[in-house]
Amino acid sequence: MIIPVRLIQGVTILAWCLIPCAHAEDADELIKHGEALYMTHHLAPGRYDQAIGSFEKALTLRPDDYYILWKLSEMFQIYGQILSDSAKERKIALWKKGVEYGKRAVDANPNGKEGHFYYMANMGALAQIKGALTSGWRYRKIKKEMDRTLELDPNFPPGLVARAQYLTELPGILGGRDEKQAMQLYTRALETDPDYLIPYYYMAQLDARHRRYDEAIEKLNRIINCKDPGHYANWVMQDRPRAERLLKEILEERQKAP
Repeated sequence: MIIPVRLIQGVTILAWCLIPCAHAEDADELIKHGEALYMTHHLAPGRYDQAIGSFEKALTLRPDDYYILWKLSEMFQIYGQILSDSAKERKIALWKKGVEYGKRAVDANPNGKEGHFYYMANMGALAQIKGALTSGWRYRKIKKEMDRTLELDPNFPPGLVARAQYLTELPGILGGRDEKQAMQLYTRALETDPDYLIPYYYMAQLDARHRRYDEAIEKLNRIINCKDPGHYANWVMQDRPRAERLLKEILEERQKAP
């Protein structure tokens, strides 16, 4: 019997979670422990907080470590996305921390794409939840970090998705409303990394907006029925539930359509 590589990796990661971090003063061990918790945070309540705690302990030992800083910024950004819309204040607090760590990551390594991206992503999430996405200074800061991300790596999938969202969500006066180019960027992100499922979700939104219901449903099912997601825990907690909610909305909308 051939055992899938991801299954072997999953068992290894789970083993790391079950082993107490004996070397509490070893930053590398703390990082490994935090990564194992993060990759399996869907399995137990509180595991996401434990993952962040492990990384933050590592940061006390390496205050300017670029990887630790951008990883914390990523985790805070995704954590806020996972929470329900009713947890607005909690989301804001998480994204503020994400901005803080993102800025420190950029300062630690100005040429690191991940730092610029997650700094931007947390700022964007904060601006959106506060209804201030089109505020002049916020817009300029967010766009600056997005541009820098793609300057460092023109084919960085999260950066391509951010650019596409910018083109569809912002008003034309700020450079938005180009859905054709946005679709091209989503396609490019998928070509670069077929395991990166997020573009399917936003493409489905655009398809549904133009009543291309069958195309939208097909894209959402790619997320929902994915057999081997790149980050299983985030797929369970965020990607799949979000796709299922949108699919339900689209099916109801299609039924009402003339």
